Amino acid sequence: MVSTSNSSAPAPTSPDEEQHTADTDSDTDTGQGIAELSVTLERLASWVRRVTPRGRFNLVSMATLDTIATEGPSRVSDLAARERVSQPGMTGLVNRLAEAGLVKRRTDPSDGRASLVTVTDAGLAHLRDRHAVRAQLLTAPLSRLPDAQREALRDAVAALTALTTDLAPPSHSEPAEYTASQSEHRTRAGETNRSNERNEPKDPTT
Repeated sequence: MVSTSNSSAPAPTSPDEEQHTADTDSDTDTGQGIAELSVTLERLASWVRRVTPRGRFNLVSMATLDTIATEGPSRVSDLAARERVSQPGMTGLVNRLAEAGLVKRRTDPSDGRASLVTVTDAGLAHLRDRHAVRAQLLTAPLSRLPDAQREALRDAVAALTALTTDLAPPSHSEPAEYTASQSEHRTRAGETNRSNERNEPKDPTT
């Protein structure tokens, strides 16, 4: 008597199906890796911002100064578009940097009616000091990592530098009326809220 079974052997998969499955798995892994990298970079940037001593200028001002130092002489309109602030707001920001001696204006050789903003030696020194402070803040946390992880971070510097150089401005932007002064107000408000949370009495039951 021959016994029969309701189960059947799985149909063999073709090489194309196997390759498709492998590609799908690879895409999923890549997507998860990019998401993890994005979250980690955001948390690291937030940490650096929180622990950096507050200076005279806000984050938008320092980002603008760094842009001018990195990319060379720039028009105010281009700086405003890059930093997602209004042109009047950027004009005021550049004026404050100029009053501090960190930038200066010169005539645009391609258009005598326009001017370019350039970084000064004092501006470069200001950025070097700021970078040195942040590097010092990272020294202790990095020293607690295993040698292999520190080496991996050093190896990643070139790739991260290339990434930041290649990044296009985000597709979304603040409303047109958003200005550099509003950005500074938001930053200060956030710091005030965090300070209030730290000073708020704790519930003894928790």
